[in-house]
Amino acid sequence: MTLPSLPPAAGTVLARIRAHTGELHPGEQRVAHVVLDRPEWTIEASAQDVADAAGVSRATVVRTAQRLGFAGYPQLRVLLARDVGLSGAWTRTSGEPEEPIEIVRAYFHDVARAVDGMLALLAADDVRRAVDLLAGAATTLVIGNGLSSTLAAEAAMRLNAIGRSAEAPADYVSQSVKARLLRPQDVCLVVSGTGSTTPTLQAARAARSAGAEIVALTAFTGSPLGELASVTLVAGMGATSFRDEITTTTRIPQGMLLNALVGAVRRRDPAGAQDAQARLLEVIGEALVQDPP
Repeated sequence: MTLPSLPPAAGTVLARIRAHTGELHPGEQRVAHVVLDRPEWTIEASAQDVADAAGVSRATVVRTAQRLGFAGYPQLRVLLARDVGLSGAWTRTSGEPEEPIEIVRAYFHDVARAVDGMLALLAADDVRRAVDLLAGAATTLVIGNGLSSTLAAEAAMRLNAIGRSAEAPADYVSQSVKARLLRPQDVCLVVSGTGSTTPTLQAARAARSAGAEIVALTAFTGSPLGELASVTLVAGMGATSFRDEITTTTRIPQGMLLNALVGAVRRRDPAGAQDAQARLLEVIGEALVQDPP
């Protein structure tokens, strides 16, 4: 039995699993029972975590998800998080602000309080290695999809502004094509909050097969992207969970880190960066149609 790969309607993930558990093989049934018994835990658990809890292999967890009609275990987690949210597990507490300006202020304060947490998983050697790679790259291909796509575009622009050759194709097919054409002296800079996005991983694998070094920026340790990267820099909003990442996602930590890395790369060749900036300002001056206010 394998159900069609159609995402279940909102609020029906557990019902689908419960209804079809009896049709699964014994090992797959154990996986299904883990999910049914511990849905909130499953949202945060990796496929290996569930495999260990069920006493089966990781492949069995993936196969169980697919036989239940999910594209894979990641989709099961995402839709389970969606349903847990719809069930009312997340409710506004009386202490939360209601006025828009108060909500904005609270958000800024939350970011400020999370700064130490953003830095907690950054190792000095990893940051130095990332800067070494970016500073020495003949060209840098920046990859980012979804909410990370705007960061990728900004990173490429800022690298170009300091005289470093960089590009960030928006189309995921172009990303993989460009990645496959990289050379060993090039670098692929990959931004992905979860480190698990399929198009992003495809481009990273293409870059690796081409012999390019990969610098990964993500919010989680132990991601599939981290396994491909030459160096991984992890920056998140403190105790961000997988559920938080896919529901109240923010790329602020990665955005701040990208800008800081570009600043560190600039320090490696300040004269070159200054020359590039002078030429950039000439272009900006020509583009302005009137004096700014």
